[in-house]
Amino acid sequence: MKLDVSLKQSQKLAMTTELRQSIEILQFNIQELQEFLSNLALENPTMDLEIKRNSIEDYSYKKSRKSQDEDEDYFFEKYISQEETLFDYLYEQLLSLKLNKTERQIGRLLLENIDDKGYIIIDLYEFSNRYKFSFSSVLKVLNLMKDFLPVGICASSLEECLLKQAQAKGLSKLTQALINWNLVDLAENRVGLLAGKYGVENEEIQKSFDEIKKLNPKPGSFLNRDPKPTKFIIPDVILEFEGEEIKLYLNEENKISIARNQDYLNMFKADVDLETRTYLKDKFKETNWIIRSLRQRGETILKVAGALCHIQKDFLLSKGPLKPLTMKELANKLDLHESTISRTCNGKYIQTPNKVMELKEFFTRGLTSDQGLVSANELKLYIKTAIKTEDKRKPLSDQKITDDLNALGYNISRRTVQKYRDEMGILSSTKRKRF
Repeated sequence: MKLDVSLKQSQKLAMTTELRQSIEILQFNIQELQEFLSNLALENPTMDLEIKRNSIEDYSYKKSRKSQDEDEDYFFEKYISQEETLFDYLYEQLLSLKLNKTERQIGRLLLENIDDKGYIIIDLYEFSNRYKFSFSSVLKVLNLMKDFLPVGICASSLEECLLKQAQAKGLSKLTQALINWNLVDLAENRVGLLAGKYGVENEEIQKSFDEIKKLNPKPGSFLNRDPKPTKFIIPDVILEFEGEEIKLYLNEENKISIARNQDYLNMFKADVDLETRTYLKDKFKETNWIIRSLRQRGETILKVAGALCHIQKDFLLSKGPLKPLTMKELANKLDLHESTISRTCNGKYIQTPNKVMELKEFFTRGLTSDQGLVSANELKLYIKTAIKTEDKRKPLSDQKITDDLNALGYNISRRTVQKYRDEMGILSSTKRKRF
């Protein structure tokens, strides 16, 4: 076996800890950045961190601290959310019924098997066998629970839920029959077919359909049962106009300031042992890097946001739609990497005179036309307007809209029109037709 020693020269990117931190700092939104720096400051005594917050969460925290100081008799339970659940709401109604101990137990167990929409999601035969209850007792309690409010709660199916509401509202026998037997046909807007089946005019089926659409298919959703806390958007950048001149600056309401701790700096300059000096040197190096990374983050966000605002100036001034723009095009314009543009725009918000927008919302796909590139937003606006003003008895098909756009010089396919319509949540022409 022959041994050979050779040298090979190559280039590769070394991802140092500092570089990874710099990338993370750019990628974080303001809340994530505050949390990251707060944790970092706990481990680095040379870092003096000041976060200026003016948020709802902060106000709530200060109020709870004040109450704690003023009242020695406080408990943490005071600050735990006590939102009423669907189970709580229905259980109160269960307690108002005249039931024996077994029947009340049946009712409680049934309530534990109701989904967020308000439907019973368990097989009653399986339920009675599992808990050793008579089937007749289970049916008795469930029938009583079906009279709970809101109307339609504790139903076993969509048809039963809507039928209960239709009966409570005194809707016609035709409407109730349609709910019971023809919900699929109604969903597909088969008005003519149903009119022939029931021997009535199309207008009567249409009227029943409109009444059914006013019913609530999810009676249990009236209570907010989302375990996720409300997300508060904090803009990173503020946009103002002086005439048509753009004024852009970082949001000072949640300013993050980092400085080197003076006490540890004096200690480092003093005569300390080698181990302490080495430790402080490493920590000060980290602090200096974080300070530079924060400054660079702010400069990059302002640079990217400024370019976006100038490109989309007409849109911001309500003078036109968004112009076609990709992250790659902006990266080339600013001489940055496309990944840097992506990290800068994702999760970063700008407060404009009209609304708060995520920076990535300024990017939009483009299609070719006789006038050059046009944005998808412009085409969506045309499609939405055309459908809004159409004759509802003869709604525009996707092919008709496609032909009209092509006649105006837009190079677009029927498939693209359908995709844009679906993205806007607009039904197809067969489902939009009225009689």
